[in-house]
Amino acid sequence: MSVSTLILELHDKFANSVQQTHGHWPLIEHDAQWPSPCETGEPRGDGLIAWQAVSRNPGGDLTALASALETQFSPELNAFYGTAYGGNIVAKLDGEEVELLQAWNEEDFERLQQNITGHVLMKRRLKQADTVFIGLTAHEDVLITVQLSTGEVCLERVGKAPHTVLAPSLSAFLTQLISQF
Repeated sequence: MSVSTLILELHDKFANSVQQTHGHWPLIEHDAQWPSPCETGEPRGDGLIAWQAVSRNPGGDLTALASALETQFSPELNAFYGTAYGGNIVAKLDGEEVELLQAWNEEDFERLQQNITGHVLMKRRLKQADTVFIGLTAHEDVLITVQLSTGEVCLERVGKAPHTVLAPSLSAFLTQLISQF
């Protein structure tokens, strides 16, 4: 299955899980200056607004960023960040909570690219292989990353080389997350 299909399925599983558990779609703090096409309805009295992922058409593209960094991003990585607008996806991986990063709107997609640039440049300054972050773990200094040379999804301490391979590819990683919902 393609990463685009898997990321949309993961968004659906997450949203349905929140709906079944809490009786509403996922919520995020509403910011009138930071609108997103995935917001649904009006902000609640507590300042939160519900959201559901929406497909991007055309999809977001990281090709120019990869070119500027003189590297290549896999089509899977491009699809991971470029398929939909949405809030971050909270999932379980082997019983541990993880949060997959997503772009909330086009401005957020641009900011994400700036953060990826900073991450890759840091890895190069440290003389480590290029990685791109895709998520966070319960440990604030441990990221979920994709190794650009292999496509493997790994755990990586900030400023260190990846230390644990989670999956051989992004599609395999997303399939693992979907199966654990």
